[in-house]
Amino acid sequence: MKYEQLKEGLVYGDLEKLVLPTLSIAEYEPKTGNEEDVIVIAFYVKDDKPAQDLASFMERGATDILDTEVSPNPDDDGNYLVFVEVKNENIMDTVMKLLEDVNRIVKIESWSFAFYEGKTIEVTLKQIEGYSKK
Repeated sequence: MKYEQLKEGLVYGDLEKLVLPTLSIAEYEPKTGNEEDVIVIAFYVKDDKPAQDLASFMERGATDILDTEVSPNPDDDGNYLVFVEVKNENIMDTVMKLLEDVNRIVKIESWSFAFYEGKTIEVTLKQIEGYSKK
């Protein structure tokens, strides 16, 4: 009897062009704690199933996160949000580690971080990779 290998999980590029290169940081209220202890990071994804895949991938990843949840409905632009709750400790370190993991399944060279107060910064893949080597 001949067996075929099952392909489970995500591989590099599986969510290419489905995950938008924008993160929202501290814009939403956490469910697992208060805003002083928990920060919400939101990823934007073009469809429900890839959003579920991204949430599942991050839950199994190396970065310490508290919870993930996918929005039940799309936003005004038709994107689903993947909410990631993390401890409010060394937040930039956590975000960079999380993006290093996520960049294993997407092909995004530059991310835009949109913070609660309206400030936005751009971060390149090289900066993410360099940050994790510190």
